Amino acid sequence: MRFCISLRDGDGVKKVADFIKDSLLQKGLVYDEINPDLVVSVGGDGTFLRAIQKYFSIRPLFANINFGNLGYLCEYTNKELTEFVLDLLSPHHEEKEIALLEAKYDGKTCYALNEFRVESSKGDTLIFDVFINDTYLETLKADGCLISTSIGSSAMARSLGGAIVDNEIEMIQFVEKAPIQNRTYESIRSPFVLQKDKVIKIENIKNNEFFIYYDSKSDFVKNYHDDIVIRLSDKKVRVLKNTRNNYIKKTHEAFIYDRS
Repeated sequence: MRFCISLRDGDGVKKVADFIKDSLLQKGLVYDEINPDLVVSVGGDGTFLRAIQKYFSIRPLFANINFGNLGYLCEYTNKELTEFVLDLLSPHHEEKEIALLEAKYDGKTCYALNEFRVESSKGDTLIFDVFINDTYLETLKADGCLISTSIGSSAMARSLGGAIVDNEIEMIQFVEKAPIQNRTYESIRSPFVLQKDKVIKIENIKNNEFFIYYDSKSDFVKNYHDDIVIRLSDKKVRVLKNTRNNYIKKTHEAFIYDRS
């Protein structure tokens, strides 16, 4: 098996990465950053998202180890390195598949694990129509909008008032960002959780420029007034599963300060 390691900066992180690299090389694995069968990310959620953007197209197995502050997406902590190596090398290890979001616009197709965000580039409001499965929903005047997966529901979507969704549910969530409400513009002003087969279209964009953010990347879009089409893709990422994880416990530890 060929593997590589994606890591964030920091002496402590490098020590963890070196331990993993040495352990896997001793077991006969081969280090290969060009065409790996396994990608190990060591850092936080951002490190994991960057690794996915770089390698997902060749469908490796991803393994993520938290050495950051939150690490909500990470299956292992830096205190579980021995367990990680044992799990990985076990012929009975468990994997999970996570569907990516897909967005088509301006002649390109992009993918994200967490979310896509359409946001103003000048600090003004954006104006556009929102359709779901070709049915008109609203004309939104706002700082922008966000479309997330269940995995991404605990990230920026939560900060914008979206729901935290069990990460085993395949769905997409549409969330407005600071919508304007007056006699001319009205919107649902609530997160909209949709079945996984729904397609969200942003049409009739009035602004000449804006940003599209997707996970760790961004795209400056100028003079584009056609559709932005976002759906749950049939492309998925494979992730090594830590069977000792408890999703509810992890959610509590991530977002609730325990004063006891």
